[in-house]
Amino acid sequence: MKMVSRTALGFALALGIASGAMVAPAVAKDKDKKEAASEQRKFKFSKKAQKALGEAQAAQQKGDNDTALAKIREAEAAAETPDDKYMANALKINVALAKQDNTLLEEGLKGSIDSGSSPPEEKLKFQRSLAALAVQRNDVQGALQVYEQMAAEHPGDADIVVGLGEMYNRAGRTSEAVATIDKAIKAKQATGQPVEEAWYKRALALAYDGKLAGQVLPASLALVQAYPSTTNWRDVLVIFRETAGLDDQANLDVMRLMYDTNSLTGERDYFEYAETADKRGLAGEAQIVIDAGTKKGALSAGKPYVKELVGIVTPKVKGDRASLPRLEKESHADKTGRMAKATGDGYLGYGENAKAVEMYRLALEKGGIDAAEVNTRIGIALARSGDKAGAETAFNAVQGGKRGDIAKLWLAHLNSAGGTQTASTTTGN
Repeated sequence: MKMVSRTALGFALALGIASGAMVAPAVAKDKDKKEAASEQRKFKFSKKAQKALGEAQAAQQKGDNDTALAKIREAEAAAETPDDKYMANALKINVALAKQDNTLLEEGLKGSIDSGSSPPEEKLKFQRSLAALAVQRNDVQGALQVYEQMAAEHPGDADIVVGLGEMYNRAGRTSEAVATIDKAIKAKQATGQPVEEAWYKRALALAYDGKLAGQVLPASLALVQAYPSTTNWRDVLVIFRETAGLDDQANLDVMRLMYDTNSLTGERDYFEYAETADKRGLAGEAQIVIDAGTKKGALSAGKPYVKELVGIVTPKVKGDRASLPRLEKESHADKTGRMAKATGDGYLGYGENAKAVEMYRLALEKGGIDAAEVNTRIGIALARSGDKAGAETAFNAVQGGKRGDIAKLWLAHLNSAGGTQTASTTTGN
């Protein structure tokens, strides 16, 4: 039977006799000899078991592992104290390592733990080794059982809790896996220690791959709040757009967030954003996006479809912008807030954030519009102008549904480093 190496298991036991009494197994690589000797502890053995254990140890030291194992069995049969059982299994582990017998090794590990005499640090190493052996033979349920026990005994050990999450995933219990990794993240945060970026990414990957709609957004928000890199923002927003089923208006607000987080990348991103803005009557915003994409090298003016879009958008801009003051006046006379909302959209597209907020608030006052959409855009305009508190109020006013999710994503950006310093990079101000 193929044997897991001692290094892979993370321990190597050294047993000896001191003043006629057996001493505890020590992890040789963790302590120097002097320190290990100073920490040796006495055991309480029954007479019959102690005799057999001594004979087993002597046989093992001579390399006679078969005789050693026979004596270990005698000691187990005569065992009366926890230390009898513990030492018999500790010796059994050494024999198993020498014989490269995983079945015997697992028996020894379990027996040492079950004896109740294994020191806490050693017990944890034995549990980890049991889990590794179970995984090696594809016994996912066996490994999961060990991890559940470790997590129950060490709830503050975030690495163990993450390992439990991975076992849940292997067992096909993906929702529990995501929740468990999130629990590990929170446990580590509570200690004031930095949480590995990989943990956040793993939780999101599991939620996304498992099509767990209720867990994708929380995992996404956790990732970008902790690690608001351009790459992470792109991954999160691409996933959101793929899974949320957005209409053009909602999609625009997500693409605006991609723009503000610098997570628009290639030609497809810039072209889709510019084309969508143009279709919604926002020529100014479309032009700004085209210019930004061209400057970044993402859009090539020589390509026919880009050239066609430029030809459609550019002639509109001058007249479109010039019409805004007139539309603003008409908005005040309009019976509903629809014109005010459209005028606010126009001002937002040109980066005139104060005017946009004014029009959006007028739209809310008059009614007849989608209040969640308008509050989202008030939040965007205020965030871009540097009014963090005002933006938070606006985004927090958007509750529930897809709009509520979009607001949460904007809030995550707002509260990340540099989240309110977007006006100069996203508009033509």
